[in-house]
Amino acid sequence: MKKEVIQVVSRDNGELTSKKVKAAPYEFTMATRAKWEMVISNENMEIRAGEFKKVNVKEIPLDPDMVALPCTFSHHAVVSLIKVGAKGGAKPVDSERIINSAYVLGQESGKIREGDLLAVLNIFPIMFTREAMTPRSL
Repeated sequence: MKKEVIQVVSRDNGELTSKKVKAAPYEFTMATRAKWEMVISNENMEIRAGEFKKVNVKEIPLDPDMVALPCTFSHHAVVSLIKVGAKGGAKPVDSERIINSAYVLGQESGKIREGDLLAVLNIFPIMFTREAMTPRSL
């Protein structure tokens, strides 16, 4: 595995942070067993067609060694989920994470209301197939 020094840029409590990390790619196996988690809006907002916005959502705890993949079906009439964000910014997959935001794209102009189902996440457990290098801060 090729080890590289990379820079991880994220937000922590609104502050932009950047740290150099030594990391390497690794392989994993994804289980055929999974669970669904609902991504539910925690705020009201308006959105225009084609607009990209961050929406606060009800917290979803994610155990270590779990990956979240958005379901490809559209669950909201106005927006599509692009990706989710977690408290404390980027973390390794073997860490506990708490999803608390969703990044959505307006399919048409309209409103998102608190309590709206924005999307469904497919949550899969993973297992490393080779020994993974734990990213280390430099």
